[in-house]
Amino acid sequence: MTVLVLGATGFIGPHVVRALQAAGREVVAASRGLGVDRRDAASVRALVRERRVTQVVDLLAYAEADTLPLLDALDGEVERWVMASSCDVYRNYEGLHRKAAPDLIPLLTEDAPLRTTRYPYRANRPADADDAWLDAYDKIPLEAAVRARPGHVILRLPMVFGPGDRQRRFRWLLKPMLAGAERLSVDPAWAAWRTSYGYVEDVADALATAVLHPAASGRTFNLGLPEAPDHRAWIDRFATVLGWSGAVVEAPAPPDGPLAALDLSYPVVIDTGAFRTACGWREVTPLDTALMRTAEAERG
Repeated sequence: MTVLVLGATGFIGPHVVRALQAAGREVVAASRGLGVDRRDAASVRALVRERRVTQVVDLLAYAEADTLPLLDALDGEVERWVMASSCDVYRNYEGLHRKAAPDLIPLLTEDAPLRTTRYPYRANRPADADDAWLDAYDKIPLEAAVRARPGHVILRLPMVFGPGDRQRRFRWLLKPMLAGAERLSVDPAWAAWRTSYGYVEDVADALATAVLHPAASGRTFNLGLPEAPDHRAWIDRFATVLGWSGAVVEAPAPPDGPLAALDLSYPVVIDTGAFRTACGWREVTPLDTALMRTAEAERG
């Protein structure tokens, strides 16, 4: 079994490569920096044939224009394609971003309603902007294309954190803690908001498991930590690990800040039990270790 990892040098990719190698699989690590452009479907197909690839992990499935041609090119060439999707496909997410006002669903199972709106991050950016690709981003049509091919797997990822996280999801609490601040100011709605998180090494291990486990074939799974506490609890968890004893003070966020764009009455909490049951999977990293590694990366 040889596995092609598309996006092997990004945030999650190196951990996926290591998890597959630890399981005894040969891995072809691919990224633009390594000379493989997934937008060139013919060259990727040639690589698959040359290296006798049987499985693919696609960490870069963002837009139809560069994913659907690749799926077509590899149709019948590989046994399993594992797509890293996102919990942003769910209807709660369009409520969170004020794109619609759906009925709130407290816990999102894999069959929960999906967004009715498309392109969740579209902002009509200039074509030469670094983030222009976000205008074409939408996981929903990509999931449909993957699901139409027997044996392929979709993993809906949570908010992924850990060393290398470019979004630095916990910087808002780590920065004052690491600076030894006596108080941490937090918006009350943000403090009460709940979403599912996952540590990068655990997410990567789950992706590797989805490649290898026969029970994953043809399935769509949510992925993330088994519990989704509110942000107050995350403050407490990091404070305990770091020995921070400052005070937490609730104060409204600025009306022109990024939180004002969100309707935080919509949680994005996903039920992650199906994958655990089907594949006998659990996190490989103790939570305290994950938090400490995340904090050390922020300190660095």
